[in-house]
Amino acid sequence: MDLSTTYLGLRLKNPIVVASCGLTQTVEKIQACEQAGAGAVVMKSLFEEQIREMDSGIRDSALMHPEAMDYLQADLDLLYGPRDYIQIIQQAKAAVTIPVIASINCYTAKWWIRYAQQLEAAGADALELNIYALPFDFEKNGEAIESIYLDIIKQVREQVTIPVALKLSPYFTALGNLAVHLAKQGADGLVLFNRFVQPEININELSTSVKASFTDPVGFSTSLRWIGLLSDQVKLDLAASGGVRETADIIKLLLAGATVVQLASILYTAGLEKIKQFLDELEQWMRAKNFETIADLRGTLNQRNHPQSLAYVRAQYIKKFAGIE
Repeated sequence: MDLSTTYLGLRLKNPIVVASCGLTQTVEKIQACEQAGAGAVVMKSLFEEQIREMDSGIRDSALMHPEAMDYLQADLDLLYGPRDYIQIIQQAKAAVTIPVIASINCYTAKWWIRYAQQLEAAGADALELNIYALPFDFEKNGEAIESIYLDIIKQVREQVTIPVALKLSPYFTALGNLAVHLAKQGADGLVLFNRFVQPEININELSTSVKASFTDPVGFSTSLRWIGLLSDQVKLDLAASGGVRETADIIKLLLAGATVVQLASILYTAGLEKIKQFLDELEQWMRAKNFETIADLRGTLNQRNHPQSLAYVRAQYIKKFAGIE
């Protein structure tokens, strides 16, 4: 049984990728991911706010990532983050054989492209741009927001030769159209979708805070829908991200057309050994269904290959399909 696949032009022994999170923040943890059977890892994100701190003369205001507040107080040092990040890439590439993908959480092309070539030179096999420009400026229309993403990929693509993927949110009016234009600007893949912390209100203390949304099951269904719609329609590799809890979820995403499946939350709760269980059960299912390779099953139930189905297109309840009044 052949579980190997190709993602962003990189050869992976299987389609399970450990997503950008605390499980990939050190060389030792990346080694543990490889030993657990992961096909690749995406390093914990380096935030643009960290890069901006390198220039003490920069104090201009900017859009803030919803999840940035949590990360900025975490493991990567604000002042030496970029330098240490590059060192981790270099050490990880010497310690493991699986692809190591660097991750940058950014919202402008202005700052982090200064480091793009350094990340490539350090040995990163690819870059994942984790972008979320919160549209709180009510004077900006959808086209203006999308232009931020297109500008970032255009400028980054001019700086590096390694593959580049964008990790997106699902909150676009015409995501398919944006995907087409991102491909034209040089993107090699999309990660669908990003997860964010969400606002919370304490009604007793009359205060606001943020809370994690990593157990939100809606994330899985949204990824499944858009991967099914985009697969074979755009010249991009598609990485599924969000809400995977069992082997059946991985199989569904692959059938919809995912190139790889990124895992994070389930590995926190069940441990890295969950990867082996997923792979073993995936092999068992493939054998039972007479699939010899991942390529044989990928996309067999996407919208293009399974057009008679309205599952990916219809988003409202319909009595005929839902069985309810």
